[in-house]
Amino acid sequence: MISSRVPSLLTTFVAILMMASSVWADGGATNETRALTLRECIERALENNLEIRFQRITPTIQTWGVMGAQGAAYDPVFSASMNYQDATTPLTPEQTTSLHLSSLEQKQLASSVGLTGKLPLGTTYDLFGSSTRTSGQLNSNFVYTGSSGISITQPILQNFGFGVNATAIRIARESRTIAIQNFVQFVMNTISNVATAYYELVYAIENHKAAVENRELARELLDQNRIQERVGTMSPLDVIQAEAGVAESEQSVITTARAIKDNENTLKRLICQQVSEFGTATLVPVDYPPVEMVALDVAESTRRALEIRPDYQSAYHALQSQNITVQFDRNQLWPQINLQGSYAANGGGSSFASFANATAGGNSPTWAVGVLFSFPLADRQARANYHMAKLDADQLLLSLKSLEQNIVVAVDDAVGHVEMNLKSVEAARAATRLAQESLDAEKKKLLAGTSTTFLVLQAQTQLETARVAQIRAEADYHESLVALDLAEGTILARNSIVLDEKY
Repeated sequence: MISSRVPSLLTTFVAILMMASSVWADGGATNETRALTLRECIERALENNLEIRFQRITPTIQTWGVMGAQGAAYDPVFSASMNYQDATTPLTPEQTTSLHLSSLEQKQLASSVGLTGKLPLGTTYDLFGSSTRTSGQLNSNFVYTGSSGISITQPILQNFGFGVNATAIRIARESRTIAIQNFVQFVMNTISNVATAYYELVYAIENHKAAVENRELARELLDQNRIQERVGTMSPLDVIQAEAGVAESEQSVITTARAIKDNENTLKRLICQQVSEFGTATLVPVDYPPVEMVALDVAESTRRALEIRPDYQSAYHALQSQNITVQFDRNQLWPQINLQGSYAANGGGSSFASFANATAGGNSPTWAVGVLFSFPLADRQARANYHMAKLDADQLLLSLKSLEQNIVVAVDDAVGHVEMNLKSVEAARAATRLAQESLDAEKKKLLAGTSTTFLVLQAQTQLETARVAQIRAEADYHESLVALDLAEGTILARNSIVLDEKY
């Protein structure tokens, strides 16, 4: 949208001069002005706005959340232990007589390693190995014993399947998508706020110009009345009325000048890390896009909005995330039936080498298979979890449908406001032209002595009111286009903004 509304270089230069002269009028000048296009303001907001920088962190957090969920589900765990034991056991009298020992001393060094983990299908595995080195009074040499093997457990009902075991990962991915969409929506809202603040500043400056011009007309009328009073063709009452008109117009100049500063501060707050970044510089907007008719199609705008609006996508993925929880809780209603199997190779020897060879040879295996069945009676907790999750999903679905209807209405309203504001601009321009013609006629009549100062001042007030209404209508029209882009979800594309590493 920016590219279609940027004025020519000459128009921009003239606009800068006009805006600077209106801001500098009546001693309110500053030593520095900063001419800014709407595009520059948007880029500054995307780079510097503190709220955007804050929101940008959330998707990164959720990306790490996905990695964390993957690790918690499938990262294997390695373990190792070593234990030394020195035991002295008293013997019975019979053992003392036969062994010629009063007590039995035994030393053991036990070590073990293991690798446990889980596979996407729900299979849990445990690879293990252990060895024990024993020595004592009955063993002149070390004795080695131990085993190595694997143990596997496979659920066949509860906790079986790729989807169920990846529940945390799938939810984390949906959360990341939601965070991204929420960030996009926040950026869109910020761009809308920047554009609105920009056009409000344009309105404030133009409104101030109109007030200054009206004051000059009032002063001109006052000068003419004083001349006519001195020559005796006008009464002192007409001069007093003209002076009142100047005072009233002066008040309007003061209030509109303050409005410029207020709107400058609003724009500065959106585009700067610190409002003081621009110091006392006066911001001069240079984009004065023409008021022209744009193609409007409610049906197409609605379709586009439901397809790409980030808030709708966020609500949709929130529903998807809850549906994943429903699937998991439904699975937890099944009985727990696990197939179990294990195999171990055992070995022993008087040296570590002989122990290792015996274990690797598999001459003394141990294996086992079995089934574990577990089912809580009544299982009220699992049933409650499932029904609560399902009701939460129903609520999110209703919320999504409600948001869909809100989007339909919002787009229709936005299109209607664009159409209405375009007609308002046309009507306001006509009213300004007629008010100007009326003022010119009253001035001529006043010079001819057939009108009064009061009527001329009244015509001047009507002209100022018409000008302000025209300026307001033009600002409202451009702001309604921004609101339409926001309602459609196309405000990023309209401004050629791509949320990549730069933003």
